[in-house]
Amino acid sequence: MKGYEVDFVIEAGDYRAEGCYAVQGAGYALSLGDAEVFCDGKVRYEVDHRRREVVIDRVNESSRNIVDNPTRAFDFLDAQYRASLVSEVGSCAVVRLTPAEGGALPVGSILLEVDTSAAKPRSLTYDFDGEQIVVRVSRIAAEHAALRTFDASACKGYEFIDFR
Repeated sequence: MKGYEVDFVIEAGDYRAEGCYAVQGAGYALSLGDAEVFCDGKVRYEVDHRRREVVIDRVNESSRNIVDNPTRAFDFLDAQYRASLVSEVGSCAVVRLTPAEGGALPVGSILLEVDTSAAKPRSLTYDFDGEQIVVRVSRIAAEHAALRTFDASACKGYEFIDFR
């Protein structure tokens, strides 16, 4: 899909938040709780409305984390991870993605649950040194509307922190 939108829920311990993101090419717009993230493919604007601040940074193009860089969230099957089938029941397959030897990745293994009838992910479970973050995907759909972009005028009075 050239452009798509994903609705998801993140769960980690007692924390639970609903979010959505839209991707078009290398750009994306993401909403999660009180935060929004906008990216044009080069620069990332993270807006925290609760703290009234905007953090500006370069895109981490190597990140596969769905919240850090949703454009690469499902690009797991390359030299950095080995895939193995854990289970397959009906139209649900669970695949374990394990970092390849010698890889210095911030995430340990990842469990990817896939709806095989639709060829779409259902959930991702990231392991960060024994702590698990689960991202449940509730909807993926083609998106044809213009991508929302960062608007500095909507953040008047916010603190701007620029790490570029």
